[in-house]
Amino acid sequence: MIKNLNTNKVHIIVLTWNNKNILKRCLKSLENINYASNMYDYTNFTVNVIDNNSSDNSIEMVAKKFPKVNVTKNSQNLKFGAGYNAGFKKMNFDEKDFIILLNDDTIVSRDFMDELINPLINDNRAIISVPKILFSSNINKIWYAGGAVDLWRGLIYHVGIRDFDGPKYSFISETQYATGCCLCLRYEDLKKLNFFDETFDMYCEDVDLSLKALQLNRKIIYAPKSIILHSVSQSLGEHSSKKNIMKLKNHLKLFWKHATGIQLISIFFYWILFHLPYQLLRWLYLRKK
Repeated sequence: MIKNLNTNKVHIIVLTWNNKNILKRCLKSLENINYASNMYDYTNFTVNVIDNNSSDNSIEMVAKKFPKVNVTKNSQNLKFGAGYNAGFKKMNFDEKDFIILLNDDTIVSRDFMDELINPLINDNRAIISVPKILFSSNINKIWYAGGAVDLWRGLIYHVGIRDFDGPKYSFISETQYATGCCLCLRYEDLKKLNFFDETFDMYCEDVDLSLKALQLNRKIIYAPKSIILHSVSQSLGEHSSKKNIMKLKNHLKLFWKHATGIQLISIFFYWILFHLPYQLLRWLYLRKK
C-alpha cells in the first residue's frame, strides 16, 4: 500500500562528456532504484542525460542500451554550470517538479531518490538536499558528509572526507553547501536561485548556488540515508595541476563575490601565510605518490 502519496514529477539529470563507460555504469545503477516505494509514487519519474558534445559515441550508447533515457545534446563542451543551464532550457519542467543532478561517475543506492526528496517535502524551509557520498574505490570511506564554507579563512571543504564511515555521519542535519556531485531541489527553487552562475567555468558553481540558497534563509539538508558511490575526478584526475589551478581561480572568484571587505582582507593574509604554502606542499607530496 502506498502511503503519503506524492505524484510530483522527478527528473534525474546526468551531465556527461566523453565518459561513455562510466556513464553506462551510472545509468545501470539508476535502473535498479525504487521509484514506486511504500513512501511515494513517482508516476512520472524520468532519467535524462545532458551531453556536452561527447566524441566517444556516448549518445549512441545511451540510445542502444537505455532507450527510455532522454538525451539532450549541447553543441559544445560547456562544462558544469553552463552545461546544465543549457540543458535545462531544452527541457520541460513544472514548478513543483523535483530535479536531482547527478555526476556520471557515480553509482546510486536503490532508495537514494526517496531519501533525498523526503527532507524537501517534510520541511518547508529546506531548499536543497544532498546524500552521503562514499569513495567507489573504498566504500568504507567518506567523500562527502556535508560541506563547510569559511568566508574568513577562504576555505571550502567536505565534512568527513577520507574518514571511515560511521554513526557520526549517519544523522540528518543542516549543512553549509551542497556538492554538485549530487543534489536535489524543486525546479521553482532552482529558478529562484537563478540557476548556476556560468562565470564559474568549472568548480564552485555548487558552492555559489548553496550560498545563494542560504541568503534566502533556507536550509541545505544532508540526508545520509541516501547513499551514492563516487569515482573521484574522472575528468581531470584527482591531483592534476590543471584541476588545482582551476579550483584556485574559482575559489578566488567565489570569495570575491560572497565575502565582505573585512573577510577578503582576512582571507588574503590567511592564504599568504598558511593556505597557499600548505596546498603547494600537499600537491607536491601527492604528485610523488
